[in-house]
Amino acid sequence: MLRLVSFFIALILCVPVLRAQPVNIRISEPSLRDPEEVSIALNPKNLNQLAVGANISYLFTSSNAGATWDMTHIDQPLGVWGDPCLMFDDSGILYYEHLSGHGWPPVDTQFLWRIVVQRSSNAGRTFDNGAEIGFDPPTQQDKAWLALDRSQTASKGMLYTSWTEFDKYASTLPLDSSRMYFSLSSDRGKNWSGRVRVDDTAGDCLDSSNTVEGITTAASPDGSINIAWQARQHIYFDRSTDGGRTFGKDRIIAEQPGGWNFDVPGISRANGFAMLASDLNPQSPYYGRLYIMWSDQRRGVTDVYFMGSTNDGATWSKEIRVNDDSSLNHHFFPSMALDPVTGRIYIVFYDRRNYIGGQPWSVSMTDVYLARSADGGESFTNEKISENAFEPFSKVFIGDYIGITAYDRHVYPVWMRMDDSLLSVWTAQIVDTASSAGVVGGIPAAQDRLWITGDGLRPSVAFQLADHERVSIELFDMLGRRVASLLSGEYGAGEYRIGIPPDVPNGAYIVRLNGDKSATAKVALAR
Repeated sequence: MLRLVSFFIALILCVPVLRAQPVNIRISEPSLRDPEEVSIALNPKNLNQLAVGANISYLFTSSNAGATWDMTHIDQPLGVWGDPCLMFDDSGILYYEHLSGHGWPPVDTQFLWRIVVQRSSNAGRTFDNGAEIGFDPPTQQDKAWLALDRSQTASKGMLYTSWTEFDKYASTLPLDSSRMYFSLSSDRGKNWSGRVRVDDTAGDCLDSSNTVEGITTAASPDGSINIAWQARQHIYFDRSTDGGRTFGKDRIIAEQPGGWNFDVPGISRANGFAMLASDLNPQSPYYGRLYIMWSDQRRGVTDVYFMGSTNDGATWSKEIRVNDDSSLNHHFFPSMALDPVTGRIYIVFYDRRNYIGGQPWSVSMTDVYLARSADGGESFTNEKISENAFEPFSKVFIGDYIGITAYDRHVYPVWMRMDDSLLSVWTAQIVDTASSAGVVGGIPAAQDRLWITGDGLRPSVAFQLADHERVSIELFDMLGRRVASLLSGEYGAGEYRIGIPPDVPNGAYIVRLNGDKSATAKVALAR
């Protein structure tokens, strides 16, 4: 039964939600100027709950599948100094890993002496003071990354972290070096093991391509621990078969021509850090596969590369290029997530394929793309997910990475934009409804609950409820600022339509429905 709710009728042009273009949602408030280096996590126990961390201590949380976000700062007695890595485990506990410190010496004489992992049992509303990892004064700890063991073994549920240690960050002294370390927790992050060195050959301390950096961890089906990193124009791989007590001999598994540290126009510094992932779902057709992804400049521009292994890293497939264009433009800051339910692989990255200047490789206009593989990494399809390009300015630090998370076809990339030298954090709600041979289905979550109807002269915002529910509908501009409240109250099962206030100026807007499940749609007013 159709019910018409008489509110406001405006002359608008309907812009439907397209499969090929997810609605972009601003996470950070317009008043924030500097959030960067973003990490995102999705709660497998409640797919409405997400958390995002950003430098230096930002925490953004959503309880409605990313439709709206709250912001706070995480704190800790030893200080919070960025490099956030966020992760939910399968019990719904949220972990926020970060560097420690209150500022460079002499402000803090113990600056970067520790990695800290803090826990939240309520999806980020509160955190404990956390556990310290890697303490070995006066060495400095950097760039840690969490992983969860989902193997069907006794180690299932264990947490892993690995990181770089500097004798002294940025030191040019030949006696100062960088090394890789590993630690694990068997009690959901309350306590962590003593650190174990992973690499056989140290790097320098310059935080450049001869520094050992960008370490990442993934478990194997038998509970073995795999680790990869880069240095000296190579991708290195090692593993532990004794529960992380020792690691084997380092092996080079791929070349990284030009190294992991390189130049990208408009970016103050750029890197090609590798990421590991493993398919640990026995029901997946690709169960047991190990994947690695990175970027480098072997073609003279930055591209994203990928390899897979079916034998725990003993041998690897030939690398393939993830970005599927042939342009001589940059594709950089890739981040990878493997959906532990479906086995599908998602890689998000900045992309400049659509813009040509005097020299293509010098163009700095930037989009965001999502690559997807449904065949175990044999091939990837690409889709532009950013609604508008932005142009970064190299004198403003945009961070070292962006992020992505995926669970049971729900995919959430997160990235930074830079507009007029100001940074903002964005995401998109994506439900991958495509078949194994199709392209990414960029459909906002719960699209069937909210849509735009009408012929442009008499449009309506329509929504449908399956049961009695308290809902609200709000209108936001493209910067994430609320423009109007369209509806708020309790409604029974059925279909409803409302209008948009006549005093709302022309322009593009996002309509958001908040309730038991959230939904978004995009409209453009053209009076």
